[in-house]
Amino acid sequence: MAMRYGYFDSEITGVDSEGMPIFDRAETSELFRLLFAKLLTNGVLALPGDCFQVVAGSSGLTVKIRPGFGLINGAFAYDGAEETYALATAPTQYSRIDRVVLRCNYLERLCEIIVKTGTPAANPAPPELLQPSSGDYYELGLALVSIGTNQGVITQSSITDTRADSSVCGFITQLIDHLDTEVFYDQFNAFYTEFVEKSDASYEMFQNMATQAYNGYTAAIDEYIEQLEAKGNADLTATTEALKEFQRNSQNAFNAWFAEVQGLLDEDVAGRLINITNEQGERLSLLEYMNIHNDFFAPLLDDDGNVILDDDDNAVMVDWKYMYA
Repeated sequence: MAMRYGYFDSEITGVDSEGMPIFDRAETSELFRLLFAKLLTNGVLALPGDCFQVVAGSSGLTVKIRPGFGLINGAFAYDGAEETYALATAPTQYSRIDRVVLRCNYLERLCEIIVKTGTPAANPAPPELLQPSSGDYYELGLALVSIGTNQGVITQSSITDTRADSSVCGFITQLIDHLDTEVFYDQFNAFYTEFVEKSDASYEMFQNMATQAYNGYTAAIDEYIEQLEAKGNADLTATTEALKEFQRNSQNAFNAWFAEVQGLLDEDVAGRLINITNEQGERLSLLEYMNIHNDFFAPLLDDDGNVILDDDDNAVMVDWKYMYA
């Protein structure tokens, strides 16, 4: 079977016997309905809530159908105005159940709302819906209406809304509510397995390269450390020798300078320096003794600051002790 597709502009290729144009891309309405049937479910719109709702009529055995929109196997039905439908006369015995349906009439090429009258019975049942895989009609049930014996008025309690029952009508929804991912899953698993295998091989190669690079790097580091250590030792030896040489030169220069200074001092000057040093040492020793024993003494001076002597030319000493508070 050749592929069907649509819709593209047609071109006129000629005229028929009646003078009508012949198009090269002509297609039937069935292809257009197929498009919607593959994307959307049968039913009526859920919003507004009264879409094709069946309610009690204003008087007698009548019902009113609210404005609405519905889909039947890709064909759509729309009515923007409220319509009133009359039901058959009530039975004189038993009761019956009528069914209000939205029907696609392939035979007459239209969509319509009709009332299918039920059969009176002690236990009445509504008329069956026509929902064949192929045929002249396909029906969706909008409501059931119960008619009692000799009933003259339809009340809202007599009406059962069946629009929400997906087995007879339902609300329009998208058919593609999920994706079959089995094929994609298998492809992904195959790709993942192949990727893991290649990754393992690549990792092993990388690990070998990394090990070789690491070994080469550590060897270079060890060699550099050895060179640095050798250079450091050589520099330390050179620095030590330089310091020793500086010490020898400095000591020799100091000795020469000291000898030169010592030669400049005559014996009298040297002797005086020695006497002054000795005298200062004695004073420090005496001061230390007085502090330790808390016994202070000093020569007595006159008003001119001269030491007062006794008859034997010895200095007259003054002695005192420090009393703590």
